Amino acid sequence: MGLLPVALGAVAMSLALARTGEAQQGQAPQLPTIFVSGRGEVQVAPDRARVQVGMETQARTSQLAAQENNRKQAALLAAIRKLGIPDANIQPLNYTVHPVQRYDEKLQRVVIAGYQVTNIVQVETDRLELAGPIIDAGLSSGANRVAGLDFIVKDRAKAQDMALTDAVTSARRQADVAARAAGGMIVELIELTINEFERPEPRGMVAMAMKAEAADAPAPIASGTNTISVSVGTRWRFAKSP
Repeated sequence: MGLLPVALGAVAMSLALARTGEAQQGQAPQLPTIFVSGRGEVQVAPDRARVQVGMETQARTSQLAAQENNRKQAALLAAIRKLGIPDANIQPLNYTVHPVQRYDEKLQRVVIAGYQVTNIVQVETDRLELAGPIIDAGLSSGANRVAGLDFIVKDRAKAQDMALTDAVTSARRQADVAARAAGGMIVELIELTINEFERPEPRGMVAMAMKAEAADAPAPIASGTNTISVSVGTRWRFAKSP
């Protein structure tokens, strides 16, 4: 898994100096505090492809639509297995049957004109270069839907740790700058809140929606990168410089 550093910036920063008046009886005066937020980002090269292909079939009866769908699915699975994809990485994702309705002018009401069966198969592989051939194998064997194409990161822990470290470092740097500008210094960290969020995983860019029958090369795919982002909120104790 390759990690690419990117520029980091704070989401927001708020500086609050909670000054106290005269100490109440039996209580010591509290030091002012500084509130700062920071964010860290790490771009990660994906190491797994997830492809969703399937077929929609329509017929006068649900049985006929299902039979045609099953026939195309068998051809689809056979074509994917020829690429060396093990059965453990192939799974049915969605199978639906619903009536196709139309409005009958003569009867003045909605009637059922037939049935549509939709079946989606999800394929995962660590060989990113197979994303295009999987799509082409599906389309050439009867599939008429490409429901999804994602490039993902299997192990995100290392990237998340790096992003978190950068977020806290950014918050501390801002707190130090704010404290010096206010004529003081940071004494200690008294609160840290981690707010992890992830940007949507990038979908592969399919340069060709469907391969032309005369073309021999698979549809070109660009995997892009994934961005792991972590934001933190911090509160620091602040003291005036002597």
